Amino acid sequence: MKIGELNQHCGNCSIIDLCGEPYSEIMLCANEKLSGMEEEDYIRKVKEIRSTQKRNWGNKTLEKMIVKSLEKKGI
Repeated sequence: MKIGELNQHCGNCSIIDLCGEPYSEIMLCANEKLSGMEEEDYIRKVKEIRSTQKRNWGNKTLEKMIVKSLEKKGI
């Protein structure tokens, strides 16, 4: 399912562990730049970042990194 279609149904998705508390700073389904991305693609991208980086990035930083990579691709 696309992240934008989750519509703040917290806990009813596969990316809940990468998100914050409801209405917190990290609310992936409310991020317009991620709205067209599939949940599985987001998870894959997080795993890719974690496997190539030595640092253990927080969820907010991971979100920013993924949005930045989407912007570079013009998505």
